[in-house]
Amino acid sequence: MEKIRKRFNLLAICLVCVFFFVGCEQIAAIKAYFTGEDEAVDKAPVVEPVKTTVEQPAMTPDTIARVGNWTITRDEFKERVKALKEVVPDFDVDSAEARKMVIDELVRQQLLVIDAEKTGIANSKDIKDAVAEFRRTLIVREAAQKLVEGITVTDEEAQAFYDENKEQLIQPPQFHVKEIVVQDSTLAEKIVADLASGADFSEKAKEHSISTTAKAGGDVGFIDSVPFEAMAPILMAMTKGEVSKVVAAPTGELYIVKLEDKTEGRQLEFAEIKADIIQNQTLLKQQQKLLEKLETLQKEIKVEVNYDLLK
Repeated sequence: MEKIRKRFNLLAICLVCVFFFVGCEQIAAIKAYFTGEDEAVDKAPVVEPVKTTVEQPAMTPDTIARVGNWTITRDEFKERVKALKEVVPDFDVDSAEARKMVIDELVRQQLLVIDAEKTGIANSKDIKDAVAEFRRTLIVREAAQKLVEGITVTDEEAQAFYDENKEQLIQPPQFHVKEIVVQDSTLAEKIVADLASGADFSEKAKEHSISTTAKAGGDVGFIDSVPFEAMAPILMAMTKGEVSKVVAAPTGELYIVKLEDKTEGRQLEFAEIKADIIQNQTLLKQQQKLLEKLETLQKEIKVEVNYDLLK
């Protein structure tokens, strides 16, 4: 079974490759297209049909595969495998079988690319439109990144934010809860009575609860938020080891909860959340910069939108 599972994973990885990898020639064509500032968008890179008379590149000692005029070197393959690993964390880069399946898939893809170039599919409107849209997306991403480049939040700014918002930066109380969830009120009241007579809460949860926590004896673990508003004051008033009465949820389910443990809320120290503050405030700064730029552009460039057509 383990062998079958591994083979299935490899096949799945190859399917990812179909959508993830792009041939070297296609990347070069797209880059050339993107740098053509004076060319119209509809002049997408045209790939001429492959001519069999064109001399093929040599298979150098560093070349892993060659398909027509397309080659992939060892270093290029390593970069693609590295990128694939980011998309498929389970991909075993040390597996010779996995690496072979990836290179075989790249070869098969390139065979289809060459055939598409010969038959004219590569020059179709769909391909040109896709390249144009990719160009637009890439430009937007690069422009935004350049605009916010270098925008950061200093330690002093983070400290100032903490001081101004200190009252809101608290760790809320946490409750270790077990639950029994049923739908019948008669059953719910009977369970409460049984628990009051000494019945084991976990066993009752396993026997009657319809919650996904039933198998774990109703153990929810520590929570800092409640499933519905009416539960909050009940948990706040309970003491460790106490079992609640039946509590009705807005959706109709009936809850019985046991408070296993409770930690009080506390003030978070600056050192604990400094990194989060810097990250969040940096994003806000960057967003503000983008909004300011867009407001300026809207004043400089005429924009017309017919929102009625969206109705």
